[in-house]
This record gives sequence, structure tokens and C-alpha cells, in this order.
Amino acid sequence: MAYQGEVIIRKEMFHYKETELMKKEALKASLFIFDSGIHAVKLENELGYITVLPYKGQQIWDAVFYGRSIKMLSKFEEPKNVESIANTYGCFMYHCGALRTGNPGKEDTHPLHGELPYANFDHPRLLFGEDEKGFYLAMTGEFQYNDAFTSNYYRAYPVVKIHSQSSLLDIIIQIDNLSEYPMEHMYMTHINFRPIDYGKMIQPVPWSPECIKLRESTPAHSRDIPLSEEYIQFVNTIKTNPGRMQTILPEDPYFPELVLYLKSPKTDNQGWTHFLQVHPDGSGDYVSYRPDQLDHATRWIIRNRDREAYGFLLPGTCDPEGYTHEKAAGNVRIIPEKSSVHYHIITGALDPIQTKEMQEKIEKL
Repeated sequence: MAYQGEVIIRKEMFHYKETELMKKEALKASLFIFDSGIHAVKLENELGYITVLPYKGQQIWDAVFYGRSIKMLSKFEEPKNVESIANTYGCFMYHCGALRTGNPGKEDTHPLHGELPYANFDHPRLLFGEDEKGFYLAMTGEFQYNDAFTSNYYRAYPVVKIHSQSSLLDIIIQIDNLSEYPMEHMYMTHINFRPIDYGKMIQPVPWSPECIKLRESTPAHSRDIPLSEEYIQFVNTIKTNPGRMQTILPEDPYFPELVLYLKSPKTDNQGWTHFLQVHPDGSGDYVSYRPDQLDHATRWIIRNRDREAYGFLLPGTCDPEGYTHEKAAGNVRIIPEKSSVHYHIITGALDPIQTKEMQEKIEKL
């Protein structure tokens, strides 16, 4: 029988030593504070745990399943008490938007990926209950944006659920336009796995240059990075043969970052599309979403001595080229006054049996 309860979370409940907040069989919620002063909520089940930052973007800082962290590698050992996502870039997942997102172009004034990535959230709550997938724990909160001079006035409600006996996360976000006027809207879910040597990408998109386009623009943070001859040759290969990236080789040059845009992924009978990175040991990393909600698909990869990240599928309402470019391309949506939008993404890790089953499913689409 479906039900849901909640526990209101306040800052005075947190301590530097991890403290248990709730436990139901193998599901457990704990609170702690990083040495940097950032508050965190740890949600655990039989297969692993996630660490959520309730007051800073509602980021999923880390996700650990089957004994391995599935998030990107970086020099950030913990989240930092800063304002910009660029100065604490080491999390597994963050929300981008909701007015603007992407890499700002020369004519843009918005921050990298908009207001949401490291926004100061209020009213965090622990949710618990049972739904069609079983018992769960979840984190939620709200961020309210109100600019008196532009009439941009919205509220974002993200939720991340962890179910019993599952290594997959349900990531849901609702954005309410509270204004009496229509609101421009851009959004992307930024999911940062790590690239795996000899990992193979399984996807419902053909490996053709017609369906996978390499980004031609260079974001500001990459313009001063020197390009090796090896990198230039690799990029030229990818332009005409994107299938070269299906398997990640340790010698592949992914610095500066590479960004690709994937077109028209196939869906299952329920309208969901599925992407999978298969590890050499048979396990997998997984992203699923509904293209009828999020109709743009971005792939991002970077590997150097300081960081390794593989956003092999970042679903969004637009490409991450910044407001001016996306506006001209017709990719900026409008949320009518007093209306809402809702997005749902599923992501996480799969064991070898689940990975094999998912690979077979994708290959049949």
C-alpha cells in the first residue's frame, strides 16, 4: 500500500560526527557535516548509499553501490563552502537551470549552468514510504528565485529516491512558475560518472555523424588549453566516425573536454530511453529518461591528471551552448504563468546480470 511520511530537517540536527536520523530495516538516513562546514544527508540501503547536500543545490555529492563510487574523479575530496559550482566541482549529480543553463557565450551574463547547481536551498525534508518500487527514503527541499525587476519568480522542488534492494536512483524535479507572467526556461540534469578504461557504451542511437554531432564551439574555460597534434587528429576522427568513442581506451586524449549531441534516441513501449556504460567486469553505469520530457541529449567527457568525468548522457531541454545561442536555435522553453514542469530521470549502477539484461533490451530498441 502506497504511503509517504516526512521528517523536517533543521541545521541544529547536524553534527560533525555522523548521526542516525531514521532506520527502517536496511534503509537508513544519517546526518553529518563535512570538515568544510557543508551539511550532508546519507541515505543507505542494502547495496550502497548516496550523499546529498540538502542546502547546496540538493546535489548528490557521492553515490556508492556494490562497493564502488560511481561519481567522477576530482581533486575535491569534499564539497566546499563556495558560491560557484566551478570551485567545488566533484559531485555525482547536479541540476542545471532553471532560467538559463549551459556554458555562457560572449553575449551571455548567466553563470555556468544557471542558478541551480549550488543554489542555497531551504526547507530540506527526509521522505519515507512505499511506492510501486517498494520501500524508499528520499531527500527533498526547495529553492525559491525571485527577481523583482524581471518578474522571474519560481520555485524548484527536487527529489532523489533510493529504494530497498536497488542500486538505481529516481531523480525528480518540479519547477513552478509562481509569477503572473510567462517564464523562460532551460534545464539539464548533469550526471557525472567516471570514464572506465575499455568501458563500452551501449545506446539506442546509431554511431553515425548524422546522429552524433561534435560540439564545434569552445567554452571560455577551455580556450587557453593548448591542443596537441594527437588531440586534433582524434577530434577530426570523431567528427566523421563517432563510433571511435564507443569503447574508451586509456590512450584516448580527452583534454580539453569533448562534448557531443545525440539525436533521436529510441524509446521503449513506456516512452523511456536507456544508456549504458558496460565495464570490463560486466557491471554497468546507467541513465534512463523520457525524451518527451527532455528532448536534448548531451555527452561530455574529460580526462586529465586532475579529473576524470563522463557524463555519457545529460538529458535536458536544450544544448549547453548558453542562453543567446539556444534562444536563437529555438531551444528556450516557456512556462506559462502559474504553471509547472516536471522531469524524471533514473540513474545508478547495475550488477553484471542486470547489465546484460539492459544491454539486450537496448539493442532490441
